[in-house]
Amino acid sequence: MLRRLMPKPQLDGFDHRLRMRLTGHATLYGPMSRLQISNTASLSNAVINTNCGFVNIGDYVFLGHDVLLLTGTHDFRDTGPSRQPARATVDRNIVIEPGAWIASGAIIIGPCRIGENSVVGCGCIIDFDVPADTIVRVRQEFSMDAIKYLEPQRQRDWEMPAAVAWTAHTPP
Repeated sequence: MLRRLMPKPQLDGFDHRLRMRLTGHATLYGPMSRLQISNTASLSNAVINTNCGFVNIGDYVFLGHDVLLLTGTHDFRDTGPSRQPARATVDRNIVIEPGAWIASGAIIIGPCRIGENSVVGCGCIIDFDVPADTIVRVRQEFSMDAIKYLEPQRQRDWEMPAAVAWTAHTPP
């Protein structure tokens, strides 16, 4: 009864998938005591794992949609059921310094530090320290080739160059 009268917490635990879809709240896996969030930070629907380390989110940090902050780790050398539990460690801390932006879909894997006023682009996977005032982004290259069908009648009338490579972003 008391829970109904209290405002919704910023982080939800159980039945998180439904709540995330409906409300956009961040989700915590692991001890809340290992999490420190500034009152001015914006989390969207981030997933934060504190099983193997501490997470510290500074002032005016902005996290886009579907950001993952992961401190957990597993011992890949194990096999069978012993491979599933998280490794017993607390040294995989994530520190996000004031003013940093983490764009949608980024994955931050501890241990690492995201420097003050840094920007991590969409879809980046970060497992290293990012210096202050730095932009990290993915620069994807694409190549396009015509499909070589098994049935000759499915071939197109036009010819595409054998390999066309281009970069998704032009350099600044």
